Amino acid sequence: MRWHGREILRGLSFLVRTPGWGTPDAEISDLDIAESADRFSVGYSARYRNGASIISARIRFTGNADGTLDATATILPETDFETNRTGFVVLHPLDGVVGQHLSVEHASGGTEAFVMPEAISPGQPLFDIRAITHSPEPGLSVTVRFEGDVFEMEDHRNWSDASFKTYSRPIGLPYPYRLEAGTPTQQSVTVTVRDTVERAQPAGAGYSAPKATLVTIGEATDVRLPRIGIGLPAGVAGAALAVGPQLARLAGAHWLLRYDPAAGDKPGDILVVGELARRTRLPVAFELLLTAESDPRPEIAEAARWLTEAGIAPLSVAAFPKVDEASFQPGEERPPAPGEAAIYEAIRESFPGIPAGSGSPAFFTELNRKRPPAGTFDFITHATAPTVHAADDLSVIETLQSLPHILRSARAIAGEAPHYIGPIGIGARLNPYGPGPTPNPDNGRVGLAAADPRQRALLGAAWHVGYAAAVAPFGIDTLVLGAPVGPFGLVSTRQAYARPWWDDVAEGSVYPLFHVVADLAEASGKPRLAIDLPNADIAALGWTANGRRQAILANLSDRPVALRLAGLGDATLRLLNAESFTAAALTPAAFRDTTVSLPADGQLTLDAYAVATVSETGAAA
Repeated sequence: MRWHGREILRGLSFLVRTPGWGTPDAEISDLDIAESADRFSVGYSARYRNGASIISARIRFTGNADGTLDATATILPETDFETNRTGFVVLHPLDGVVGQHLSVEHASGGTEAFVMPEAISPGQPLFDIRAITHSPEPGLSVTVRFEGDVFEMEDHRNWSDASFKTYSRPIGLPYPYRLEAGTPTQQSVTVTVRDTVERAQPAGAGYSAPKATLVTIGEATDVRLPRIGIGLPAGVAGAALAVGPQLARLAGAHWLLRYDPAAGDKPGDILVVGELARRTRLPVAFELLLTAESDPRPEIAEAARWLTEAGIAPLSVAAFPKVDEASFQPGEERPPAPGEAAIYEAIRESFPGIPAGSGSPAFFTELNRKRPPAGTFDFITHATAPTVHAADDLSVIETLQSLPHILRSARAIAGEAPHYIGPIGIGARLNPYGPGPTPNPDNGRVGLAAADPRQRALLGAAWHVGYAAAVAPFGIDTLVLGAPVGPFGLVSTRQAYARPWWDDVAEGSVYPLFHVVADLAEASGKPRLAIDLPNADIAALGWTANGRRQAILANLSDRPVALRLAGLGDATLRLLNAESFTAAALTPAAFRDTTVSLPADGQLTLDAYAVATVSETGAAA
């Protein structure tokens, strides 16, 4: 939602959440849209199903030029309906809220002056809300008023969403709860804008083509780019062996082996990983999921023996209780599990001299809610997933905005210890909030699905470039992404689910992300370049190798973007886009060796979600 072009709210929507935190799509009917010079309204009926349970709502949004927007909903369960949350959800953006003063009117009475902390709250920063007022810019204030239930705010940055979410029914109350058939309830949200900003008259209606974005490649900084890891669930090592020659091209990367006996992993899988490591010449880091409720030493010692038998000397070791894959609210009682200090000592005993990590096998949220005590880790690690709350393309791209906030908050937890991130991806490798990742047989944009079609598409490649570019300035030690094969794979092999286009080409073809990982692996540990980039639709990351500057750039939008690169000497260019997609997939070695000269004026156009790799051919200018 914008006012004179300025974002004032990231979203206002009506949602139904099922037990397990599923979000069923609405069946829309009776759509009614009206618009005039100073007013618009959108009304519709929505029907939501969860198995045989059905709930309906009549929803209307009405906006006026005086700066008010009213949202109303009449909610009518057609059957008894179990829900974790049903009603309006408001998303405040990060800009204009983080570090800023808010005025909060409480449902129980009274008004509070509140400053939104820079650090990410592990729980809810605000409770008992009737209204919130924030100021996106001096002279502009926005009040959001809620009726029909008690609302509270959640710090969505925990899950890498670039927003703060205000929702109804406090999470501290029991859930799921039941809405009884035939019993209607009502909710409303009113947004009021007050504006005293003196604004210039709008320009004329004539069209002018957008100018090319100037991207200036600067000199090396004292920050090194992260080591690049590739996620390796133990159970896929056998399938990875079949495409070992392709994976061997990823020099500079390493495997992050995750061994999870509760998921069916067997000791023989580790022997296969040892063979994969030898064939690909890629070293191995190790993560272990523990099943013990108290003493972790036997499991960790046993894993050390298996690694030795496989010929694996791990780069690092982290071990986590299996129960830590699940999410718990702050202060909520957890199942019995070994403590961080006991795990750390057991790793030190079985893996002397090897860095021992702690943190979370799940997302930053879970790390933030269970912070390991100082002295119980040599490095901190966690993952993120961009589809926890919204799975549309724009929301996935917007999660990149939250990463600097996560990096700063994680640094406060880690202290001086190195920070590892991953494995990441567009889909979800696990679901801390339900029984498992969401099935996605129709290749849709589905929240918390493991098999997300964008992971094997240009958008997935561009998003990963954006991720690497967002975290690189913070000097993280390791970034883990992808997998050899499977839903997060770099190389295409037959799967149990349909993969349009890919099912019709030879196994061993590579996904676009393969080329991004190859480039980032070559950049591992290299000095990061300073890059001046004024366009948020473009991500760029640069490094120096053998005295020559190189950069990888991605268009994070669904429309072409014109660029002009400055600061480079003579350079070559390789484009990963719709035109080169087939060659990049079917003949990856030839694609990577095929470049053209960057035009002397540095001009180029990146199509939707295209990736460009630029390399100087001579000494830096």
